[in-house]
Amino acid sequence: MFKKIVVFLFLSLIMISAVSAIESTDFQVPANFKDVGDGVYVLYDSSKEPLQILSVVEHTEHDADDYITNDTENKYTVFEVGNNTYNFIDESIGEKGTFELIEVDGVKFIIDFAKRGIDDKNDFSETFNNLMEFNKLNNVNSTEWV
Repeated sequence: MFKKIVVFLFLSLIMISAVSAIESTDFQVPANFKDVGDGVYVLYDSSKEPLQILSVVEHTEHDADDYITNDTENKYTVFEVGNNTYNFIDESIGEKGTFELIEVDGVKFIIDFAKRGIDDKNDFSETFNNLMEFNKLNNVNSTEWV
């Protein structure tokens, strides 16, 4: 029961952070990610526990600033990878991931892949690879933020 409560709270935090997420998109997402609504997709393991969460958030200046700014007080660290792509560690909620700032048809989005656990702070391969798959599926080329 405790495990279900923790999972529910984790998903609730993600959902709250995606308040400005768009309701529906024409984006294709990597295989096995399930649409849970409001621009949020979850990849579950075989026991139905969330492995990764994809959030597609329509951009506002405030959102972008929150994503790309280090916040030592809240234990949030972001590392620029290049071409508007970043890795992050959020120790306050025990998650890490990769996100990208993109523009499609004049609309700006934040594409955020996150996973629980930060034991290996240098390994972002799972979230980064899923972001690259997202880009491939949607013909997104990382370019300078306009």
